[in-house]
Amino acid sequence: MDNQNAAKVEPSPLSSSETTTSTRDVAAKTEVESLKPSTAQPIKPAAAATAKPAAAQAVKKPKQDKPPENDLGIWRISRRNFFSVAGWAAFFVFLATSTIGTLRMMFPRILYEPPSAFKAGFPEDYLVGEVSEKYKDDFRVWIVREPEGFYALSAICTHLGCTPRWLAADNKFKCPCHGSGFRRTGVNFEGPAPRPLERLKISLADDGQILVDRNIKFRFENGDWIKPECYLKYS
Repeated sequence: MDNQNAAKVEPSPLSSSETTTSTRDVAAKTEVESLKPSTAQPIKPAAAATAKPAAAQAVKKPKQDKPPENDLGIWRISRRNFFSVAGWAAFFVFLATSTIGTLRMMFPRILYEPPSAFKAGFPEDYLVGEVSEKYKDDFRVWIVREPEGFYALSAICTHLGCTPRWLAADNKFKCPCHGSGFRRTGVNFEGPAPRPLERLKISLADDGQILVDRNIKFRFENGDWIKPECYLKYS
């Protein structure tokens, strides 16, 4: 028994100084290994560059709806399109109106009328008993030739200002608007006309031609027809 006990020798525990030395060696080895350059290969730039497009391709864009082939665009009838077109139309109308108004201001508002006095040719150009309508369209004047001379009648109806017609067969002036009738002398006898036609000043110019002034008028109801300027004596 003693021999067996003697043969079994239990290991003695390490002293504190040996344990500290072992710990220091392990720490020193670890520090040396950490200071060594890493053997792992760095990522190449090419590989990093190829990685980005791959990530970009991975993002899918949402699909956009394509308009149908017969799509009319803004001309398609809808409430939104209607107000859009109406707004643009109002804008262009306003722009055109403003432009026209601006251009119109550059021109004076002048009423171009024929001169009040005009020459009606020589007395020899008229036949006795003739009612000349030569100047009716331009000056609204009739010139009547009598054996004793001339007088000029205004071709303006005294009812509403229409232009009567001379009816040689009936020997009268007839208004086509409301049927007023005037005798050869200008006196009214039928229709709604309230008074006779007006006579105009008539005279001879320095060159011997007949001169008619439309600004000077003579009314029968006022007794003006007896005035010498109302009648041109010529035989």
